Amino acid sequence: MVEPLPPYPPQHDAWRFPPPPVSRHWLWVAIGGGVVGTIALVAMITSLAIASTSDFPSTVDDPEILDAIDSGCATLQQVRSVEVDSLAIDRVARIEAQTAIVRDVLEGWLALDPDLRASDEPFDDWLGDWQLLVDARDAYVVELQRNPNATFDEPEVDGELLVDRMDAVMTGCSVPSTLVRPDEGISART
Repeated sequence: MVEPLPPYPPQHDAWRFPPPPVSRHWLWVAIGGGVVGTIALVAMITSLAIASTSDFPSTVDDPEILDAIDSGCATLQQVRSVEVDSLAIDRVARIEAQTAIVRDVLEGWLALDPDLRASDEPFDDWLGDWQLLVDARDAYVVELQRNPNATFDEPEVDGELLVDRMDAVMTGCSVPSTLVRPDEGISART
């Protein structure tokens, strides 16, 4: 047979005993935690305020510059439409035509107010990288006129491929692949 349960609630007051003593040490821990939390909150708010007013080193974020970049990028898409041909003289003409498009876009970007360009940290470096690409393509054209079997080597800056460096600057404008691989599609036609 099962023994019956004791009556509920118990007949004596469970709260009649005083609470156990609490060390004052815990009071200081609670105060210290509150102070550290407050300091952390102030530091986070200050960091956000500073970040919202400063220029990010890898992002072009000025609206006027971004509008110019968008316009230039739309123009840069024309380099894909320049015909690919296997004859060396036509290759030179094609590469020069593509480079002329890039040069025109670059001149438009360089025509922006120098103070505006300087206000957005990575923009002038990014323009310098475009100039390096133009110079490398010009040198390739000269080499191609001397040697029809010349190959284009993508420039590097500090051991990093130029296009990777340019694409790391968040502008929304990636370098068309035909600019760094000017002979793409030629071997298929020859």
